[in-house]
Amino acid sequence: MTTDNKIASTDSAYEKRGLFSVRQGRALRGERAEAMDTILPQISIPKDALTQDHKTPPTQLFDKKFKSHWLEIGFGHGEHVAGLMRRESQTGFLGAEPFINGMGSFTQNIKDDPLDNIRVIMDDGMIIARSLTPASLDGIYILNPDPWHKKRHHKRRLINHTTLDVLATILKPNADLVLTTDVTDLANWMCTHTVNHPAFTWTAKSKDDWQVPPQDWITTKYELKGAKGAKRMSYLFFKRK
Repeated sequence: MTTDNKIASTDSAYEKRGLFSVRQGRALRGERAEAMDTILPQISIPKDALTQDHKTPPTQLFDKKFKSHWLEIGFGHGEHVAGLMRRESQTGFLGAEPFINGMGSFTQNIKDDPLDNIRVIMDDGMIIARSLTPASLDGIYILNPDPWHKKRHHKRRLINHTTLDVLATILKPNADLVLTTDVTDLANWMCTHTVNHPAFTWTAKSKDDWQVPPQDWITTKYELKGAKGAKRMSYLFFKRK
């Protein structure tokens, strides 16, 4: 595989939302290219299931039954969702990552694992979210989304009232919405928008609840390295009312 590092679909909802800052990267080669060619077809969600009309139950996407189902939107290189799928074999995980280098790293990471509890798309995660049936997910992760630093680009930020409406639709009552970022302005933005949404409640009781990760948290390379100008991670946990 020699595809460049760009969003996989030109008809992606990413374009509709205005996420245009995509940099070309080196073509995939070697083990990552091989993993993409062999693993991705086995775990890809069929296109006919991506209805974007809230009619696809997550149970339809797996060959076995699971006690719970979670979605991670924009999983980067996939260390977090890979750790979860290994640790929680009774949970079916859905994931989305639009960048080829990220998906290449993820598929290489899981190539020797059982693949029965992971299904993904290489595109905008909101395509999955808009396709799932109402009240069908036990939780959603959105970890370190693009901060879109410039004020005129804030409308492109993933967390907004419209997005939260969709997430609220597919989450079960009392399900979890987990948001993280190491950009202070974005943390304030995400917290404010989610707290002000009628469907969500912030679970934090003290500053440690959002400054310190849970004991079972799976740390990614991004968290250890941090973005340019980043100060500290914020871990924002919300419940679906």
